[in-house]
Amino acid sequence: MAFQSEEIFARLNEALDAFAPAERQDLVKQVNGVFEFHIRKEEAPTSEVKIWHAEVKHVGIIKTGPAPSNPDITLFLTDADMVALAVGDLSGARAFITDRIGLKGPMMMAMKLDVIFRTLGMGPAKGSESDLGYDGFESSFLILQIYEYLQVLSEAERKAEVAKVKGIFLFNVKNTKGDTAVWMMDMKNGIGMMKKGKIDGLKPDITLEMKDKDFVDLFMGKTNGQKAFMTGKIKVKGAIMLALKLDTMMKDTQEKIGFFGEKKAKL
Repeated sequence: MAFQSEEIFARLNEALDAFAPAERQDLVKQVNGVFEFHIRKEEAPTSEVKIWHAEVKHVGIIKTGPAPSNPDITLFLTDADMVALAVGDLSGARAFITDRIGLKGPMMMAMKLDVIFRTLGMGPAKGSESDLGYDGFESSFLILQIYEYLQVLSEAERKAEVAKVKGIFLFNVKNTKGDTAVWMMDMKNGIGMMKKGKIDGLKPDITLEMKDKDFVDLFMGKTNGQKAFMTGKIKVKGAIMLALKLDTMMKDTQEKIGFFGEKKAKL
């Protein structure tokens, strides 16, 4: 029996071929990475494995076999999960959190899988509940990861997180073009929630304004949260102590979802 993923990669290539040169370069600029996929036909460790690679860093092309140079990220998953990702039954963020995809490389690059699928007419539908992204914002991938992490927690675990934080956060994030992305996170009521834009009827306890890059650096641990607040990289209005709780919450999230280092799939 052939790999179902063969049809998926063929369809992705057809979509790429139909792109105008400018459209293809827009995708390359947005993704800027080389992916290598190790697809196992079935979950059994002895099952056949087939390799594809997607070069979305210079030209934009998908081929059978290993990447000709070191990939930016290598993904390990089953044939069935590759199909689920492509048709939108499984988001990349949820697949990583639940260990359905193993990876070697930066999680930020892995999170761009949904971008590739959506741009090429596949993957999760835009406008779905989990679509918190803004075009041109790297921090969209972080917000989605936090959202998906909350979704896989039990109701009791989510209530415990809310009890620990007790705050409503409003994020105003600017990118290099001067565009602004807005997210609101309610970690004060019920089991918590996150929304693109503002949540009707809720007033933030704290508003944080920052550049897209600074938000990414904060989550990735490249910038110390307290130092970012003190130096003005992150402007805070409201309860300053909640800003420190946010820093702690992001570190906890990083550790629990395995944001750094390698992740092994449960195959």
